[in-house]
Amino acid sequence: MNPLREKFPYFIRHEKLYRMIHLQLMKKWFQYFVLFFIIGSICSIIYGSFEESAPYHNYLYTFNYLASFIFTIEYGLRIAAAPVQYASCKHAWKARLRYIISFYGIIDCVAILPFVVIYLYKETPHVHLVVLAYVLIIFKLIRYSRSFQMIGTVLKTVREELITAYTACGIMLGFSGILMYYIERNAQPEAFENIGDGFWWAIVAFTTVGYGDIYPITPLGRLLSSIISLIGIAMIAIPTGIISSAFMNMLIEKNRKRTTNLLNNINISYLSKLFERPKSYKKINPKDLR
Repeated sequence: MNPLREKFPYFIRHEKLYRMIHLQLMKKWFQYFVLFFIIGSICSIIYGSFEESAPYHNYLYTFNYLASFIFTIEYGLRIAAAPVQYASCKHAWKARLRYIISFYGIIDCVAILPFVVIYLYKETPHVHLVVLAYVLIIFKLIRYSRSFQMIGTVLKTVREELITAYTACGIMLGFSGILMYYIERNAQPEAFENIGDGFWWAIVAFTTVGYGDIYPITPLGRLLSSIISLIGIAMIAIPTGIISSAFMNMLIEKNRKRTTNLLNNINISYLSKLFERPKSYKKINPKDLR
């Protein structure tokens, strides 16, 4: 029996409709169609920040309205088809709730906010907050990009190692920031007014950025700054090495699976016939060669 019929007996009548919607959402034409509006919305937001775009503001707003309308339809269709996507849920409303609170569900919801809020508030300060949230639409690209999906898979694979590495970095930042504050606060109280300034210096020194707005002037402070900068180079390299190693392992595994599938598709019987010993072949006795 169909598992959907067992888990959701009360919407068997709509099962074909949900499956059809889910299949349409997975097709490439639909993905490219939505991808066009995603990239177009991002470009319109970028171009709208230039003064030269003033004569075209109405066109940009119209395009964003249209894109938000398309995203609204997509959001509704994905909510409707959620029971098919999350077939492990026992009830349809649980499947839909699981989608709504998921990462992609939140991003899809943010993408349709301008369609509603800009219409209500128009030229008010609230609009800028909505547009700021609308920038998150760039994360919709993750759903349609294999590269982003690969990055997410790699980060999930090494998340424990990354947590360990960044925890060590956080401990080092906290220790050096607090210590530097107490070393430098008497020498330059205007630069190190509080421990927060010490944390800012520690982040800048730890990442070897060196903005130059805050720096130690005492001999002990300079010694600590030199040590932190050297340690920072090594500590920043640890997460980079972990992620690079995970990428290489994934690529090797991907190539191995591709090779295995290729070999499995080869006709083994054809190879056996190709290397089969001819019937006319006569085995040579080593004594006859003497």
